[in-house]
Amino acid sequence: MPLPRSVKKALGAWRSVAGEGTAVERWFRDRYVKSMVTAVHRESGPGWVQHTTQTAVVVSESNDFPEPRRGIVLKGGCDMPAVFTMAPLLRSGIKGTIAISRQGAGTGSHRSDQILQTLSDLPADAIAETEQRLSLGADCFKPVFFEPTFRIHALPDAGEFPKNVVVLSIGSDENRQLYAHREHGFVVDPGGWWLNQDLNRVLDDLGSVEWFRKNFKRVGRMTIDDFRKNNTRLVQEIRERIGATVLFFNTMVVDPRSPTHNYQFVKTAHSVRRRAFLITLAELSRDLDIPIVDVDRLLKRAGIQEQVDFAHFSVDRMAPLGAEVHRILKALEKV
Repeated sequence: MPLPRSVKKALGAWRSVAGEGTAVERWFRDRYVKSMVTAVHRESGPGWVQHTTQTAVVVSESNDFPEPRRGIVLKGGCDMPAVFTMAPLLRSGIKGTIAISRQGAGTGSHRSDQILQTLSDLPADAIAETEQRLSLGADCFKPVFFEPTFRIHALPDAGEFPKNVVVLSIGSDENRQLYAHREHGFVVDPGGWWLNQDLNRVLDDLGSVEWFRKNFKRVGRMTIDDFRKNNTRLVQEIRERIGATVLFFNTMVVDPRSPTHNYQFVKTAHSVRRRAFLITLAELSRDLDIPIVDVDRLLKRAGIQEQVDFAHFSVDRMAPLGAEVHRILKALEKV
């Protein structure tokens, strides 16, 4: 989880006095992250109770989380929190309990090939070393995503929820670049390692940088053919192993603030690549019967003039996406 700028500044000030990697700094980081993960905000109204954590929202008709219990799992990048904005739409007349939970929050673990490789028999020693060197989560290479139920760690009293709906995003497949282990072939995205700590600390850890260069090679972005193949298999695995309904978020095609007016010297226009992925996803929707949350259309209808880029939209633009997810799930009788 990236630290806020204010927290990074505070740590920087402390290091200037006491040095790096002190016991106090480690204590501060652990306490801050733990408090963010375990904090629970509770709201209530006539006939409903809502519990909100950093990575989950639970809407229920009462505090004891009654049946029927339904679970919605999110697997993706920066666009996935938009699904949480459907929570107010679930409150009216709710029967039982609905939990929305984001699995594997953060950067660098959401490409379809990364998800699928967790089903493979991976070399334990090489995986353990990679997790330690790159500070990856303990479940990064485990098939936790394919388990049929989930728990919300900050709400232990809520118990287990079935994975009735899985919401995926094509953003990671379209955008993220991976590196493959030179000997064993498994892939990683070191983005979280670089992004979640101060740049000076990364540059000081040249041993890990050299280790990474020696053991991994760049495989780059996913091809359209691999996107089609991987997600065809991924949807089939989800349906067979979990029995869940699958929804996909597409991505916005245009760059709201791009000044480009002539593509003569643009080697690979990213907007063209995104368009190709949207078309391929539409074809997969037809072939596999997958509902699509049309982020491209919804954001353009809501207005994108204040949006920084294609992938990061303001909080007020999340509400139309959450409303669309709710509309689709209502039509499928999942909520």
